[in-house]
Amino acid sequence: MFSGVAAALTRLLHPEMGDGEVDRLVFVSLPAGMLGSYLLSAVATWWLLVRRYRLPLWPALGLARVPGPELLRPFLGGVALQFLSALFLLFEPPPEDQQLIFEIFLKGGPASLAFLFLIAVLLAPAMEEILFRGLLLPVLRWHFGFAIAALAVTVLFALLHGFQTGPYWPALLAIFVCGWILAWLRERHGTLWPSIAFHAGFNFTAFVPVLFFGAKLQ
Repeated sequence: MFSGVAAALTRLLHPEMGDGEVDRLVFVSLPAGMLGSYLLSAVATWWLLVRRYRLPLWPALGLARVPGPELLRPFLGGVALQFLSALFLLFEPPPEDQQLIFEIFLKGGPASLAFLFLIAVLLAPAMEEILFRGLLLPVLRWHFGFAIAALAVTVLFALLHGFQTGPYWPALLAIFVCGWILAWLRERHGTLWPSIAFHAGFNFTAFVPVLFFGAKLQ
């Protein structure tokens, strides 16, 4: 997240940069920043739960029991929500520069697309659910109740994805709705696995057009 903000600010402050320089900036800073933020979040979560409060890590995060085929339903739910949000494209197309990051990874070939898949479809759902619905939501729920806690976490979740969407409101709305459903799944099931599955389905369906676009370019 922080890497995307840094890349955008650099482009804003240095408009004279050529396209190749911007490509290299985003291609290097985005993966490094995302992996770094995930690692920092993981270490901070472990320290807070295990070292400070002496809680067992996986049960505290709602990850103690690994479910089986029932995760298919929330995964398909995420797929369905992403398809519904794509309908907005028919009425409100995104700005031309909306695909900047995807285009840069497309230029990197299959290896860069595989890395983007690893980040967006596998790592992001797990790490973001641990942080937002595994840690922040229970803490806020303890003080303010579920409705206020879910709203606060969902707003934060949408805002921190703003560097990906920019001011494109249909994408922000879809992320907000997704965030609320993720919080509801965490509350209903008492475990993060359905939230992770839904999140993965949502991101996977957004990634499919990128693969199709890449195939069309080759």
